[in-house]
Amino acid sequence: MKLQANLLKKSWAVSAVLILAAGWAPRVAFSAPPEVQIVRETPEVVFAPPGFDSNDHVQVILNGTFINTCHKLGPARAEVVPGSKLVRVTQESYVTDSPFCLQVLVPYTSVVDVGLLPAGNYSVEVAGESQSADFGTLSIAPALDSSLMGPDDKLYALVEEVLYDGQVMTVKGKLPAACAKLKEIQVLTRKKNIVEVLPLVETTRPIESEDCATVLVPFEKKVALNLPWTGSTLFHVRSLNGQSLNKVVQIRAARR
Repeated sequence: MKLQANLLKKSWAVSAVLILAAGWAPRVAFSAPPEVQIVRETPEVVFAPPGFDSNDHVQVILNGTFINTCHKLGPARAEVVPGSKLVRVTQESYVTDSPFCLQVLVPYTSVVDVGLLPAGNYSVEVAGESQSADFGTLSIAPALDSSLMGPDDKLYALVEEVLYDGQVMTVKGKLPAACAKLKEIQVLTRKKNIVEVLPLVETTRPIESEDCATVLVPFEKKVALNLPWTGSTLFHVRSLNGQSLNKVVQIRAARR
């Protein structure tokens, strides 16, 4: 019995060698990688925050929803159409052709840098797949400094996070020097569904003085805030060096 088993093993080994020598090999199926297309997106909401002047780094914020997980946020760009006061914004996305997409809604927010703009009113247009859509006006005020590249008119804190729970807004960040303190947090609602947050800083003595160390000092401030609207709302928080922090939240009607 043992002899028969050994002969059978040797027979299998010889057969395998002959098959490989004849050039046969098992076929392994490799699927082609899924194709990725670049498409233009038309957002549901475009926020054009007020309060910019001609020495600010102007931004517009797009908010929309992808229909499944095979859509990924792509590049965005903005340009001023030559000879006009029209800002045209283009948002693209990467779409993967795959049968494994999860059919769930995926919200997205895109902050589009426009850059420095001379004072004036600019129409905002978003280029879509079929046609462009008008999304309101971007108003740029003249800076108090006559130079377009002048310093900001106000000193803001360096903001790192903003939270809102429906009743209280929390702002977190850092102050730019040891002799700096948070003067106040101004909240403006000049435009529906946009909350402008201005974390104003003042110094107890000149920052250039020897006893004012240039260190970043953490701060956290809570502000009671009841908003008179519902729906997608942009918290546009001005920050140090002409930058801003932008966060879109969904405001729901208060329960009764």
